[in-house]
Amino acid sequence: MQDEHSTQHPDPLGLVFTHGSLNFIAGAAGTGKTALLADLLNRFRTGEPIFGHTPTRVADIGVIAADRHWKTGAGLWFGRAGFPDVKYYSMLDDPKFDPRSLRKRWERVDRLTEMVDRLHMQPGGIVLVDPGGVFLGGNLNDYDGCAVACMEIRVMLRERDLTMFSTAHTSKMKADKRERYLRPQDAILGSAAQYAYGDTQCYLAAPDELGKPYYAFLWHPHMAPPETFPLERDAQGLFVPYVGADRAACAHVTALFPDNANDMPLGILVELAEAIPLSRRTVLRALQVLVEEGTIEKVRHGVYRRVLTH
Repeated sequence: MQDEHSTQHPDPLGLVFTHGSLNFIAGAAGTGKTALLADLLNRFRTGEPIFGHTPTRVADIGVIAADRHWKTGAGLWFGRAGFPDVKYYSMLDDPKFDPRSLRKRWERVDRLTEMVDRLHMQPGGIVLVDPGGVFLGGNLNDYDGCAVACMEIRVMLRERDLTMFSTAHTSKMKADKRERYLRPQDAILGSAAQYAYGDTQCYLAAPDELGKPYYAFLWHPHMAPPETFPLERDAQGLFVPYVGADRAACAHVTALFPDNANDMPLGILVELAEAIPLSRRTVLRALQVLVEEGTIEKVRHGVYRRVLTH
C-alpha cells in the first residue's frame, strides 16, 4: 500500500515539515501567526533559510483565509513578506459563499476540500488554512470529532499530494504565571486530538506571555528534536531574529543610575537615554538583561534601582 512518503516530492523541511503532513501553528489571537507564516511560506517559495535550516523550494503555495477579508488580513502580511501574488481563497470575499453551509458539522471537511480545489494546487504544494479550527468537527473540545476531521483532512491531502499548515488559537492561559502549562502546545484551544492526529506542532508566544522582551517560536516535530527561536518584530511587523541587548547598551543604561540606591522611574531613564542616543526598546532590553544579571533591581512596575555591592 502506498504511503504519503512514497511520492517523488521531497519533504519541504527535512523531518521538521514532511511532505503530506498536517501541521498546526498555535498562538493567542493577535500574536502574529499569520505574519510569521507569510514569511515562512515565502521562504519555501524562494529557498531562503528557515531558522538556519535549508528548505526545499515548493512549486505551489496557496492560502485559505477563513476569518478576515484578504486585503485587511492575510493579504496584508503576504504583501509585506514579499509574496503578494500568492494563490488564495477568502471565504468573506466570496459573494457566493453561504456560511449556512457550515451548519452541518460533519460536512465541514467537504467544504474545506472544495476551497482547496478552488486553488488548483499542483502536486507537492503547501496549503495554509488560517484558521483551521472551523473545519475540525464543529466542537474543538470533542476529541472524537476532532480526530476524525484530522483523519479526513489527511485523506484529502494524500489524494491531492499536498502538505497543510493550519493556524490554531490558544485561550487556556492561566492568570498566575507560576501555574503556566508545562508545554506550550497544551494551551491550544480544544481537544488534544489536534496534536495527537497532527504532525509538527508549532507555538508562537508573545513577550507578555513569556515575561521576556522577545517573542518565541517553537516547533516540535514527531521525528526531530524540538527547537525554540527568539524573535522580535521589525518596523513592518514582520518577525526577525532577536539580537538582544548588547553589552554597550547595558553599560550605557547602568551609567544612567546614580551611585546610590535611589529609585529611577523608567520615564526618566528613557529621557536620559535619548541623548546617547538609545531607543526606548533598547533601554527595555538592557534593563531585562541587567535585572536578570542582578545588576539592576526592578522595584515595581516602571521603577528600577541599582543593586549596591559591598
